[in-house]
Amino acid sequence: MKHPFAETTIETTYGRFLVRVYADAHGKETVALYTEGLDLDQPALVRVHSECMTGDTFGSMQCDCGDQLHNSLKALHESGNGVLIYLRQEGRGIGLFEKIQSYQLQHKGFDTFEANVMLGHGPDERTYEWAKIALEDLGITHIRMLTNNPSKVSELAKLGITVTERVPLIIGANQFNQKYFDAKRDKFKHFFHADVSYYFYQFHVQNPEQVEQIGEFLRGKQRDPLLKICVGVSADHATLFDEAAIERIERIFRTCDLYEAFVPILHFTFKDSSDASSDIREIRKRMPFVKYLQTNDLAPDNIEAILLACELFLADIPVFDENFELVHNEAFRNAIRDYKAFILLDNSKGTGARESKESLQKKIDVLLGYGLNDIAIFGGFGPDDLDTYFELRRHYRINFSIDAETKLKTDGEIDIEKTKTYLRQLMRFDDPKQAGIEQTRAFLQQNQAEDWVTIIIEGKEFLVHPAVFNPGPFPSTLWYADRVSEHLEGQKDFCEVGSGAGVIACLVAERFPDIQVVATDINPFAAETTKLNAEKLGLSDRIEVFSGDVLDAVPADRKFDSIFWALPFGFLDPGAPVSLRDMQVFDPGYKATRKFLHDARTHLKDGGAIFLGFSSDLGHGDLLEDIARDEGIVFETIAETEMQETDTITFELLKGKYKP
Repeated sequence: MKHPFAETTIETTYGRFLVRVYADAHGKETVALYTEGLDLDQPALVRVHSECMTGDTFGSMQCDCGDQLHNSLKALHESGNGVLIYLRQEGRGIGLFEKIQSYQLQHKGFDTFEANVMLGHGPDERTYEWAKIALEDLGITHIRMLTNNPSKVSELAKLGITVTERVPLIIGANQFNQKYFDAKRDKFKHFFHADVSYYFYQFHVQNPEQVEQIGEFLRGKQRDPLLKICVGVSADHATLFDEAAIERIERIFRTCDLYEAFVPILHFTFKDSSDASSDIREIRKRMPFVKYLQTNDLAPDNIEAILLACELFLADIPVFDENFELVHNEAFRNAIRDYKAFILLDNSKGTGARESKESLQKKIDVLLGYGLNDIAIFGGFGPDDLDTYFELRRHYRINFSIDAETKLKTDGEIDIEKTKTYLRQLMRFDDPKQAGIEQTRAFLQQNQAEDWVTIIIEGKEFLVHPAVFNPGPFPSTLWYADRVSEHLEGQKDFCEVGSGAGVIACLVAERFPDIQVVATDINPFAAETTKLNAEKLGLSDRIEVFSGDVLDAVPADRKFDSIFWALPFGFLDPGAPVSLRDMQVFDPGYKATRKFLHDARTHLKDGGAIFLGFSSDLGHGDLLEDIARDEGIVFETIAETEMQETDTITFELLKGKYKP
């Protein structure tokens, strides 16, 4: 999307800045204020500040926003290499009107987190894509971030900005905003000093070689300085007396030291322990290299062992329905806080069973109410099955940790490829492009037909079933047909994946009488519509139609000179539920994209090529590149155009060839 802006200089109390304002049809312009002579070879000092009229303009003492803004401007100017991004998302994204309603509730004793939820919102509905746009327009990719909010660091990191340092922004509390500060600390994990709040993505291994495989896979992909990659290693009572097992575990732990941000953690099950406290001491004695310990299968009432684990190790403490009452125990809570232990919500206990989002949310609310905010979510997660985790993370806007075990295995053994997919989906691509999703859904809604529709393209009539995404108003359909056709001269076999109403398949068959065309779509209504349109145009003898997921329905022995797919542009959370209609434009976790790039190789003739329709405005180009790299395919952009929908969008045609 193109984002026009106006720019000039501005003199402020703190010195001269350049001010850049991005246009917005709804009056919510994004502002970038930056020092002259930015040094792009050094990380810029950056403050991403969300609008607060009451604090920024009126000097409200119920928050610290105004002081943060003005202290930031002073620090940015003094740095000589600073940027303020001012985002128009008042009241953590709920708007000024409802923010004042939130204040009314806060005056009755509720905190800012509770008040927003009571008004029907998430605790924090802010997004940061405009910050990324503004920084990239300025040529900035590495920043020192001026914030007390660790999740804001992670949000920018996920969008592709490398955060080299979190710089605290210390503002003193007053008699009017102490409860606001407490809510920030306890429920949003803000840090008002130089400490950091880490979180982790965890997987499990059985040997050092598996650590090396994942370590090499993740090399260069870690952008979030607050993220740790935890490597789980299993042990039990018998392990304490097995020197070979201890040696293997130590080799795994030492291998983790070779990779940045890898943290090995011993998952110790106490099922066969007659004295859990004694075993905890034995772990310290026999495995002195263990710093992190997860206490599995402890009796719910064995608080003595839990407290000992917190005292001797950096501990992860599983909490499940049978022992959840522990969180109401003050001694337990104090140990968790004092020793910086993690609470693991784990009803699965290694079975792979998933707990409902609603159940997890109730427990999280209780934990946050006690100020226990180092929380991990276990059970039922794996590649393409992360929607509950992402929904919770987006709702609360804090960095939850996550562990997957059972669904990263095949036949009981660690599956490295599943582990890679799981980590890839978590590392950089766990947030969809919300603006693109909203635009695409709005477009679908506006063009939802209740009955068959007739459209005219190049003077030819095409019928479109109401359950098929209507290509008539979709501006890229004819453009893709024209651009792909430029590369089909002299070819004999062409395949279109995701044929929809069959427009492109039919146009190719019309233009190239010597080409045999295969069209396939996961939507059976689309497949039948394609057949109908091929019959209407007298092309049935040269267009063969199948219905199945990507290339599944195409006979294994069919080979093509070219395979084309106008890729679903909208990235959704892995595992997110989609309707049949949504599936034509959205691809949760890019699972279908991965499948397509993996399977297409077997259907290409020697020298054959893939053509992909894509839009980096609506999709994730970096994710596509990552998947293509894994599959050994190199893409180049061979055509590009801008078209007007709700916004101006860039469409691209990519050509890919597999490496030998």
